Amino acid sequence: MLKNLKICFFCALALGPLSTLVVFAKPTEILDFTKELKTEELPWFAFDAKDKENGNYDKVINSDKLKELIKQKNYRRVVFAFFATWCAPCLEGLKKMSDNSEQLKKNGVLVLLVSVAEKDMETYSRKKIDEWLKQKKYLKDEWQLVFDPFNNSLEDFGLHKDRKADVPLPKTLVTDGNLRPVTLIGAEGDDFLQILMK
Repeated sequence: MLKNLKICFFCALALGPLSTLVVFAKPTEILDFTKELKTEELPWFAFDAKDKENGNYDKVINSDKLKELIKQKNYRRVVFAFFATWCAPCLEGLKKMSDNSEQLKKNGVLVLLVSVAEKDMETYSRKKIDEWLKQKKYLKDEWQLVFDPFNNSLEDFGLHKDRKADVPLPKTLVTDGNLRPVTLIGAEGDDFLQILMK
């Protein structure tokens, strides 16, 4: 056993940083589609969003409006990044996407940050979440911040079935430009960005 440990140690020294990549690479968790997502297209949905003209959070973005935007800007992928401010793994994913936003943009990826499951709606109002994301630099101008305070989309997509239970996060849903589900992601790994842009 000690001999094997010595060999591993010397291999790590010889390979240097490469050994770290080999040993500690963390793959992204790909989840099975729910029956609701095994469809040609996502079920109809609607989110609340900020109206950039008046600053109020009373604009509605539904699947029809999103399709118009996708067609207008020629997006080939749409990422629904479901997050809550208390979910540390969600924020890791948001940071990865934010740090690589130019690469996502070049690859025709539209990102929707979908705020769900906030436990304290007064402390985490829509305005405060918006400001908090901007302060953290997790919100890019071309991205859409949308709100689903009652987790309706999670239920409609089959990602959360019991209203009494905590919402299982992180969850990231990737669709094509026609809103057909492509990939459902749990915990983000080292290959997260490559999966988003596939």
